[in-house]
Amino acid sequence: MKKLSACFFILFPLLVAAQNIIGLPNTINFSHKSIAAGAQTWQAAQDRFGTLYFANNSGLLSYNGKEWKLYKLPNKTIVRSLLIAADDKIYIGGQGEFGYFFPDQTGNLVYHSLVERIRPADRLFGDVWKIVLFENCIFFRTYNKIYQLDLRNNNATVFSTPHQSRWDFLEAGHGVLYAKNDENGLVVFRDQQWQPLGGNDLKRSVITSMLAFGRDSLLVATLREGVFLLRDNRLTPLPVSPLVKKAQIYTACKVDEATYAVGTVSGGVFFLDRSGAILRHFSVDNGLQNNNVLTLFKDRRSALWVGLDEGIDLINYDAPLQLISPDAKAPVAAYTAAVHNGYLYIGTSDGAYFTKLSVPESADQSFSQNDFQKLGSTAGQVWSISTPANQVLIGMNDGAFMVKNGRAQLLNNGIGGTWLYRTIPGQQKVVAGTYAGIELFVPGEGGLRRDLSFKTSLKQSLRFIETDSLHHTIWASHPYRGIYRIRMDAGYEREMAVDQLTTREGLPSNNNNFVFKIDGNIVFATEQGIYEWDYPGNRFRRSARYQPVFGSLSIKFMTQDAAGRIWFATEKRMGVAAHNEIRYFSELDGQLIAGFENIYPFNSRNIFINSYKGILHLNYEQYLREQPGIAVQLSKVQTIGQNDSVLFNGYFVSKGKPAALQDAEQFLKLLPRYRSVHFEFAADDYAYADKTLYRYQLKGFDETASPWSSKTDKDYTNLPYGRYTFEVRAMDHRGRISAPVAYTFEILPRWYQTWLAYGSYLLLLLLLFFLVHKIYQRRLRKQQQVYEYEQEQLRYIHELERDRSDKQIIQLQKERLETEVMYKNKELATTTMHLYKRGRLLGKIKEEVSDGIKKISNHEEKKGFNKLLKLILEEEKKEGDWNQFSIHFDQVHNNFLHKIKAAYPLLTPSDMKICAYVKMNLSSKEIAQLLNITLKGVEIARYRLRKKFGLPQEVPLSGFIQEFS
Repeated sequence: MKKLSACFFILFPLLVAAQNIIGLPNTINFSHKSIAAGAQTWQAAQDRFGTLYFANNSGLLSYNGKEWKLYKLPNKTIVRSLLIAADDKIYIGGQGEFGYFFPDQTGNLVYHSLVERIRPADRLFGDVWKIVLFENCIFFRTYNKIYQLDLRNNNATVFSTPHQSRWDFLEAGHGVLYAKNDENGLVVFRDQQWQPLGGNDLKRSVITSMLAFGRDSLLVATLREGVFLLRDNRLTPLPVSPLVKKAQIYTACKVDEATYAVGTVSGGVFFLDRSGAILRHFSVDNGLQNNNVLTLFKDRRSALWVGLDEGIDLINYDAPLQLISPDAKAPVAAYTAAVHNGYLYIGTSDGAYFTKLSVPESADQSFSQNDFQKLGSTAGQVWSISTPANQVLIGMNDGAFMVKNGRAQLLNNGIGGTWLYRTIPGQQKVVAGTYAGIELFVPGEGGLRRDLSFKTSLKQSLRFIETDSLHHTIWASHPYRGIYRIRMDAGYEREMAVDQLTTREGLPSNNNNFVFKIDGNIVFATEQGIYEWDYPGNRFRRSARYQPVFGSLSIKFMTQDAAGRIWFATEKRMGVAAHNEIRYFSELDGQLIAGFENIYPFNSRNIFINSYKGILHLNYEQYLREQPGIAVQLSKVQTIGQNDSVLFNGYFVSKGKPAALQDAEQFLKLLPRYRSVHFEFAADDYAYADKTLYRYQLKGFDETASPWSSKTDKDYTNLPYGRYTFEVRAMDHRGRISAPVAYTFEILPRWYQTWLAYGSYLLLLLLLFFLVHKIYQRRLRKQQQVYEYEQEQLRYIHELERDRSDKQIIQLQKERLETEVMYKNKELATTTMHLYKRGRLLGKIKEEVSDGIKKISNHEEKKGFNKLLKLILEEEKKEGDWNQFSIHFDQVHNNFLHKIKAAYPLLTPSDMKICAYVKMNLSSKEIAQLLNITLKGVEIARYRLRKKFGLPQEVPLSGFIQEFS
């Protein structure tokens, strides 16, 4: 029995060596050319902010999910070892050099050498292969020496190997620091010295890794001798596959409490359980760039980073999404999958495959270990695999097949391609949708057989069919002809009627309609949401139950799992609806086969999804488990211009330590010429970096945050002066949003935009205002003076104009008066001449009458002429003419007669007449005729007037009378 057990433990690794887990996680390859670094990567580490670091042939390499950065050592040598300590210093070991990188105030990683802390005699050494932190001391291992640097006092101690042997291992485990040299084998560090560890025989073995194995044991991996367990200072071999030993273990990493990853020299990566059995094997055959693994590192999201002899790979081994491909070396499109009686069947474009499941059906089937086999008699396109009536039925381009005795048996020879199968509830019959309508299969000898008696009038290709046993109806959809309702008899033996239902019956469109069964009810996915058939109304109506969940979503595929969740696919996305909420799987965007979407929810741990490279397996339970949240980092801030300047290079520093956020009191003040700023950012979800979205906002400039996008940089140009805060968030593929990261900076104003300048502007403005005011006042005064002068001139001119006008008026009045006077004088002259002529006429008449009287002798006649003469004399003596004359004269000459009479009361009527006639500029002769006196009498009368007026001799009478007013 003991021999049998021994044989089992020897043969067991051989039995499982050729088998691998069928689920293959996503592997991302980074070639050394794509990352612009050296080919070989020796160690890896991750800081508390999520940034990854790699010891590389070209130097220290960092990766933040977007950008690879290379930091070279001063001597440009290879970086062999790497350690990030609790103080955030990145310790490295190179060739003849060790020290640490630490960010400066602008976030640039700066190298600080520690070599000067050791004695000059000990500074000659080769590669530093390992760095270990132990009890506040940093240990650096080279082949010949181990350097101890005490972080508390910076003291350095050097431990040389005895008798020129080599230090070929250094590691800490379970609170003990182990090392190994050729002479003593494993040794432990106690009391500042190395003490041999008894009971081990690994002096000639090359130890490559030491990992915790439970609470009291350590797993020790060697290059060629395999794996051992170290417990109580004793080594016990752990049985592992000869494949692993043959491949030579170069490095190892603890994945979880039950799993270890082993990196080999020539065989890639092996995942081992605690018994040493192989769980998974990754090599160039299933995703690695090469099989020479130099280092393994598990990041905080449980992704495994593989440092290779050429390049770096990321294996997302713990992801809930795995790829199952019947042939990992030559993946083909897989259209369908089914689990039946412990077997997994996959239908591809190259036939059907199956494998025996090695785990219970309730477990995650992607961890099943077995090889796929091609199902006999299947070649070409497989559309569906179903398990109705406890049978495995395959719908292929060649027809309908049933799996029997490991082969596919054709059920409808010569009929044509078959799309899918649906059971008839309550019966053992199966209906199939084919290229030429529907077919009926009934129980027969050894399984199912085609019912040759069943006839159908519908000869259309029917990819989607469902059965409604309550109404004895088969529903089928056509891509551009609407929906077909096939009414059957109660036994589904005979077709009763076929109705073609289109927009006339309420469909929103005749195109892209699909029929499914959800919760036992027939539903129709249309271009505008989910519809149902209203039997009483005999037409389609929007589904009151599913409309609130799916809205107007155009769904291409729907199915339901045992828990009632509805799994669905649109043209580009896949999701699940539960409790009236939808969860999308952005990891699967664009991966389902367009037009032939298929989801098979076997149980909550096994959701099978068709894709172009095989079947995608989703462990939904694992997917729902809490995962580390996403974190976003600001990787670079730089100014843009003729001379770009990096302001921030990925690391915040607060109080001398790296920080996740910028110190509130530390922000740069940029000169005015740096008005254009470039920002770069990235998140730490490395496995799904292409699914990560970002939203950013420059507070102080942007009114709102940007829409979510995959863009990882942002430029701002021509910013005005002021203080700004750039804030960015990330959202991972599951919709989780990170905490914001912000960067505050200030753009200084130009000299003419400063407060001093504004004060100067204000003073200048006030001065200018004062000067302008003074100038204005002066100008105003001048203008006022000019105005006053002009007004004075205007007044003067106005006065002149008015005087001239008055004079003109006076002159006009005078002229008018003179005209009137002249006119009156003419009238008076006319009157006077009339009087004069009348007087002369009367005188002549009187003379003639007197002469005639003298000649008349007759007394009576004479008496008559005497009366006439008397009348003439009386007429001459009348004053009526004078009175009328005097009235007109005074009107013309402003009451001249009244005024002169008033002035000289002694004037007689004759004097008044003389004055009036003189006023009229009449000559003495004319006056004599008017007064009927002699010229001598006129002169005497004038003389008497001079006397009465008291005129001197030199004053003429006419002048005095003319001037009298």
